[in-house]
Amino acid sequence: MAAALFAAGCGVDETVVARVDGVEVDVERVQDYLESVTGSQWAEVDSRAASRLLDQFLEYEAVAMVLKSEPQGASTDAVERSVVLRRFVEEICGPPPTITPDEIAKAVAVRMAEVVPEQVLIRQLLLRDLAEAQEVRARFDQGEEFTDLSREFSKAPNAESGGAIGWVVRGTQPEGIESEIFSLDVGKVSVPVKGPAGYHLFQVLEVRASGQVSEEVAEAEALRDLESAGSSEHLSRCVDQAVKQAGVVIFEKNLWFEYRGRFAED
Repeated sequence: MAAALFAAGCGVDETVVARVDGVEVDVERVQDYLESVTGSQWAEVDSRAASRLLDQFLEYEAVAMVLKSEPQGASTDAVERSVVLRRFVEEICGPPPTITPDEIAKAVAVRMAEVVPEQVLIRQLLLRDLAEAQEVRARFDQGEEFTDLSREFSKAPNAESGGAIGWVVRGTQPEGIESEIFSLDVGKVSVPVKGPAGYHLFQVLEVRASGQVSEEVAEAEALRDLESAGSSEHLSRCVDQAVKQAGVVIFEKNLWFEYRGRFAED
């Protein structure tokens, strides 16, 4: 992780909370981003979450610099920013490392030795507020396609691809979410469920009873998880390179919360 340059905020306008590659980051853009991601007023976001989201915001600014895309005034929408991050990986970082047959075989053996709890295959819509969630659910009940509603309304990063989450294992989700998704029949959509980033609508596509999985299922899941982990690690390494290249300066005294993120002084 790159060491940060940490400044006290002297000599800069009080509305400037950071610099990335010499470009000032205005506090209103960060606050807009927090509201876009959480669905809450920026002042209501606790320090821990605000620190994490500020880190994400500044990492994106560094990526935009590497892509030679002007960050100042760029969108603060989380979905649009995730598209830029994917472009960054494709253009600058290249593909993640190839998964070897030996890695797949070991992961398959682990899965086939386990007895897994009940699972559901789900996808979701993430809406900004309860009224929007109720409207979208009503439109689904009237016959509109879940994937079309995802592209039109959802603010989840995977909205364009229909909101697929994958298999969810019983016992791994918050109680309110888990009780709702495991009570749904296949094809049905949940009532709006409040989460930290807005209101969720879940749809169950398939149910898998508890027990040992087949070799075919184990291989598919192993490959999916290895690819997902490899892509995440690859993106993290690439973003770290962009951060080092751009340089990040934080003006802590101009922040409205206690900063605890990756750019804090050791």
